[in-house]
Amino acid sequence: MRAHEPAQSTRDDRIVLPAAPALVAGPAEAVWLSLDGEVESLSRAEAGRRAKAAPPLLCHARATAARLGVPAFAALDLLELYAFVRPANFCLPTPRGLAVALGLPAPKGLESQTLTLLAAAKALLAELAKSGDGEARAIAATMAKGGWGWGESVLAALPPPDQNRAADGLAQWRKLTEWSEFAPSPPPGNIPVEESEARTRLVEILGTGAEPRPQQSDYAAAVSAAFLPRDLPDEPHLVLAEAGTGVGKTLG
Repeated sequence: MRAHEPAQSTRDDRIVLPAAPALVAGPAEAVWLSLDGEVESLSRAEAGRRAKAAPPLLCHARATAARLGVPAFAALDLLELYAFVRPANFCLPTPRGLAVALGLPAPKGLESQTLTLLAAAKALLAELAKSGDGEARAIAATMAKGGWGWGESVLAALPPPDQNRAADGLAQWRKLTEWSEFAPSPPPGNIPVEESEARTRLVEILGTGAEPRPQQSDYAAAVSAAFLPRDLPDEPHLVLAEAGTGVGKTLG
């Protein structure tokens, strides 16, 4: 059954869709939209075989592969294009979700969803062309060199390269502000340690079979004064303590 004109035709010469079939996988069957506009209902096994042979246009490649019961395969995922055109914007990862996000008619049935994929691709590329984002071109060019399937279509939609500026897509990272993976250390606290707490903690560390050392306990209690809250800012309490060799000053 012929559903529409060939997928790669377009009114705007800057909107160039990839020469790829469209695929939507349902619970029991799949729909395949060929390059010449023919729509076929396929078994999941046949759809998986075709998808591995010819990377299709689809929405959510991993979910589609799982539904077909095949390993992940190369594909032109509309979610990748959506993330490039509308970074950090939410979209339900389904053909219907794309339609809602882009203001397109909601699809009804698998066949209608394949047409939605083409309409969504055209809408996203047209939005990119309208934005005239020159900086996005350098990023897309770098991604295209790395084998990104949408690279050619995205570059066609973007304005011509600026001859006076080097095309370095990775340069965008230099514009990010400095950040740290770890939170900064908290400011010093003013939590007192009472003498009784110091003695109790020492007993817990030593355990029940330790040799009694009253001098060690006295030493721990004495140095606990260093942890008293400060009376004045930037003036911590200081303790000068002395004990004989073998008392256990380090642990105390």
